Amino acid sequence: MSKSQTRLLGLLVVVIAAVAVVVSLVGDKGLRAANGAGPVGFVYSSKIIAEVEGSPEYTKAQKDYEAFAQKLQKEYESQAEGLDEQSKRAKLLDLEKKLTEKQIELNQPFQDKIQKAIEDVAKSEGCSVVLSQRVEFEALVPVRDKSASIVGTQPIPISIPIVVTGGKDLTDPVLKKLGVK
Repeated sequence: MSKSQTRLLGLLVVVIAAVAVVVSLVGDKGLRAANGAGPVGFVYSSKIIAEVEGSPEYTKAQKDYEAFAQKLQKEYESQAEGLDEQSKRAKLLDLEKKLTEKQIELNQPFQDKIQKAIEDVAKSEGCSVVLSQRVEFEALVPVRDKSASIVGTQPIPISIPIVVTGGKDLTDPVLKKLGVK
């Protein structure tokens, strides 16, 4: 990691810590919408997603996706015979594109349903702002060889708390609205 990257990471940690301290000092009264319309709500997105992924509807969507993927795989195998490597790669890219489009198509109703449930619960609870309790993402970290030279990158999961204290947890009412708990 270069000196400037190290400084940037250090600054980011300091900023996050400062925000956490301010939020903890201000407490629940500070976690109100800017226009004073109501408390800030939050949800545990990972919990909601896990519950939805365990639902029979989602399981059916996954089976539909797997059947579609198998169909495309058989199509590819029958069409790939006798093709040169470049044509095979082009077919594979097309297959990946179709799989991605199908995955988006099958997941969109679940994303819309979750969004609508969060909006409805927020409105009924008087929350004009809803945050995810944590933001989870993958960051690329350098991979070093024995001489400490960077030889590549590797993704690692990172979870950063957004709501440190206060606010109104809307997770269970959202799960109830979704009918998955």
